[in-house]
Amino acid sequence: MSTGDLALQPPADGISSICFSPDSTRLLISSWDGSIQLHHLVAPPQPPAVFSHPAAVLTACFGYSSTVAFSGGLDKRVRQWDFETGQCRVLGKHDDAISSIVWCAEYNVLISTSWDSTLKVWDPNADIPLRSTQPLPSRAYNLSYAPTSSRLLVSMAHRHVFVYDVGKLAAADGQISPAQERESALKFLTRSVAVMADGKGWASGSIEGRIAVEYFDPADQGSKYAFRAHRQTVEGVDCVYPINALAYHPIHNTFASGGSDGFISIWDHNAKKRMKLYPKYPTAISALAFSPDGSKLAIGASYEHDNAVSRPEDQGRVLVLVKDTVMEDCKPKAKAQ
Repeated sequence: MSTGDLALQPPADGISSICFSPDSTRLLISSWDGSIQLHHLVAPPQPPAVFSHPAAVLTACFGYSSTVAFSGGLDKRVRQWDFETGQCRVLGKHDDAISSIVWCAEYNVLISTSWDSTLKVWDPNADIPLRSTQPLPSRAYNLSYAPTSSRLLVSMAHRHVFVYDVGKLAAADGQISPAQERESALKFLTRSVAVMADGKGWASGSIEGRIAVEYFDPADQGSKYAFRAHRQTVEGVDCVYPINALAYHPIHNTFASGGSDGFISIWDHNAKKRMKLYPKYPTAISALAFSPDGSKLAIGASYEHDNAVSRPEDQGRVLVLVKDTVMEDCKPKAKAQ
């Protein structure tokens, strides 16, 4: 494990998502233990504020300020939290577990997706928060939003990928068609996605240890590619690990990947090479997030249910860490003249 990582008090069970506040001073963690944790990033680290749910929480994000957040999970409700008052408000619900939510600050809307094969658009400030419900061809697993290009990426089962124009999505009061309907470049189930900081494309990771880099503009389709990652040869056997987390650096537009092998790599998708490999962590990497100012990388490490547990203590190992060397680690190397 890398030395110098700041360790925070973790939840009691696996980490499903990590998110920084808009001002980079707070960290929000959702967990399978049925809670979200709010950490103030101060020294020395303090215990988090904990907000309980009736069931496992699969996703959480901050809203229009560092004191407002949203969450969703197995109890199917979309919740809004006011951390100053501790109040919780249910905006509405899906018919199945809520898999991913994103706050789109430019349009003041929250977007949620679910295993019920729908996408919903919410206006938390309206008397009736639900703006529209969009049908999807299969259950949705991941959302990623690119503010720089107003594009929303929806990754689903059966390799379905939809791209929405968030401006049109936020303005619609009924069903609209996605801007693009795509098929993932990965042959196996997509486990993680992240849009580029410049809004031109995205990276996706599969359960089969491959990462694909794709672009929104059809004219750039010739530039897409995929490569192997998070694989090891163990005693002569090629072991393949799911890629559970991807995150783009907001300034340098390079990205981090984390896998069930316990490793985190930094990649330059333009140069098509790995820039950094951090020392192995003691358990699987389950969530990653860069701070908006680009100075920190939050790491959630916890048991993932894709591999057999060789030691019972591995299942109970949960870590929340913050790395503060990433501004330099993620900076692309200057090309030789």
